Amino acid sequence: MKELIKELVEKTGLSEEMAEKAVATMMSFVKNKLPEGMSGQVENILNGDFDLSSLFGGGDDKSDSGSNPLDALKGFLDK
Repeated sequence: MKELIKELVEKTGLSEEMAEKAVATMMSFVKNKLPEGMSGQVENILNGDFDLSSLFGGGDDKSDSGSNPLDALKGFLDK
């Protein structure tokens, strides 16, 4: 989250305090839009403490590459 705040300060010229308020507002908005079970992960995602692939059954095993929905999305975006 500190990285996002820093980027907001650099790119928009907001003060650090205003950038923190903007991030808090955004987090609250997103949390309210997500199902209860997922809303708690928003802060983890922004802090880089959450592996999105785990939501889709991904893991460290690369032997079945292409069976993970994230792999399919990556392939789609590479086209």
